[in-house]
Amino acid sequence: MKRLLFFSDWKLQWKFLFIFFIFIILPMLTFSLFIYSQANQAVQLQAINNTKGHLEKINQNISAVLKDIENISSFMIYSKDVQSYLKTPNHSEYWLDLKELEEQINGFAVFHFTSKFYLHSISLVSSNNQIHIGINPSDHENSEALWKQKAFERMGKVFWTDVYTIKDSWNREAKVISLFRVINDINNVSHPIGMAVIRLDVKKLYEYIETDFGDLEKMMVVDRNGIIVMHSNPIYIGHPFPDSKITKLFQQDANQQTTLSYKEKNIAYNVVTMPVDDTDLITVGFVNEISVARGLMGIKQSIRCMMMVLTFLGVIAMLGLYHFNIKRIQDLIKQTQQVEKGDLTARVLVKSKDEIGILGIRFNKMVRRLKSLIENEYQMEIRTKESELKMLQSQINPHFLYNTLDMIRWTARLENAPETSKLIELLSKMFRTSLNRGKIWITLKDELSYCQNYLELQKRRLGDKLKYSLFCQYDVFDAIVLKQTIQPLIENSIHHGFENMKSLKKIYIRCFRENDFLIIDVMDNGKGFTKEQFATAVQNGFALKNMQDRLRIAFGKDAGISIEEGQTPGAWVRITFPFRNKEDECKLQKSAGDDST
Repeated sequence: MKRLLFFSDWKLQWKFLFIFFIFIILPMLTFSLFIYSQANQAVQLQAINNTKGHLEKINQNISAVLKDIENISSFMIYSKDVQSYLKTPNHSEYWLDLKELEEQINGFAVFHFTSKFYLHSISLVSSNNQIHIGINPSDHENSEALWKQKAFERMGKVFWTDVYTIKDSWNREAKVISLFRVINDINNVSHPIGMAVIRLDVKKLYEYIETDFGDLEKMMVVDRNGIIVMHSNPIYIGHPFPDSKITKLFQQDANQQTTLSYKEKNIAYNVVTMPVDDTDLITVGFVNEISVARGLMGIKQSIRCMMMVLTFLGVIAMLGLYHFNIKRIQDLIKQTQQVEKGDLTARVLVKSKDEIGILGIRFNKMVRRLKSLIENEYQMEIRTKESELKMLQSQINPHFLYNTLDMIRWTARLENAPETSKLIELLSKMFRTSLNRGKIWITLKDELSYCQNYLELQKRRLGDKLKYSLFCQYDVFDAIVLKQTIQPLIENSIHHGFENMKSLKKIYIRCFRENDFLIIDVMDNGKGFTKEQFATAVQNGFALKNMQDRLRIAFGKDAGISIEEGQTPGAWVRITFPFRNKEDECKLQKSAGDDST
């Protein structure tokens, strides 16, 4: 009885949700998931069995091809033409015989090339002669040296290589596996007279051996070290299988069929492996569990229909709750939004004293309290801030500084001091450009003018010991740049690059466009610095680090400063950032180095 009373005190929405979930949704979901799980297991097991059958066919094709190639090598061993060609000395008196033998061997090779499109090339090599069909003789020596050595150690037995890259007679690269076999003298089987090499293009071999994959989403062939030998995508050939756990299974259970689960990019697979008899190859099939489960669409549809019916009933019940409860909560939300907009006259109409009614009463009290705080305390704070702002605004402004400098300049002229007047004029121009009405963007033309004024002032200080040159392509004068982008580099050259330097100091500034980027080079003949010193300055210094951060914030990751190598001593610093000729195209990035543009 107490439990019932306890339940009766629950809020209405919790009563509804509890009954609906416990007695309808939960039993239905449990039963549906059980049926679906059993059906899915049966379908997945059937797909695995089908996959084993497909892999058996593929393995038979691989075994047939490899056996056929081994038979070709055996035919070469017993061929009189091949034996004669390998043993005949390469002297002028035998050239006609050698040419005739080469034609016979070429005819034999062409027959197999036309019937076996996966053949890449054939080579016969001895100490006297060599013939290469379908391959450049000089482009495979290094890549096949190891295989030749291992083939000699097998003393005439067949040796199959791993996959490797080789070029054909048209200089096209291909990934191949090759048969190496020493050819012994037929009259003295312990005496080797040459070697036969038969190469197979693994991409074309994959096309030849593949059959209807059935439930397989993809299939590949790997060796026992996990190296991919054949794959539908050639870029994976010759590389290890990406999952080291599965590679270990290849090595441990290389002689047995295995089935395991594998996940790639959040996609679950059933992986079936099957070794190819008498080889080091393993065929691997991937069955997408989701694709197989599509056969259960009928069961899914039935579950979906049940959910729709139950949801419809739940909606009807929710309509009742809405009319008596949720609608009142929505009215409270609307009044809250009015308060967010600054309307402190918002009030909730309270008709009952249940949970929603109590919430409305407290909301009204809160709004009245908030209005009182704003009218009494916050207004006082605003008046205090206004007073502080007026004090700040009464401080010196930039126009006063400009006018004062102009007055001093004209006074210098009246006193017949043109040089002093010129220096004050240069300084005034620098201040105007530096302040720039609070803007951070200026044109490259104005930035170069600012730099020229700065250099002229420095030249008055250093005299004839300083020379500078400015170069700018005409079509980049109107490019938009950050204010004071170049001047810090000039200042570094004068204060650090020319430190303790008594000879002529030279600074050269060059601006040009390269594709979609604006390039600014600042070069001097000072003491310069190494790349390591430059990297340290960019990372831990003040001027260069500040410049790097400003460029990254303004233009993103494509902007930055770098050091270049020149033929003359000194420093060559390059500034690179995207070319912009409109200020509205320049937007600050989220942070330095941010990828967004």
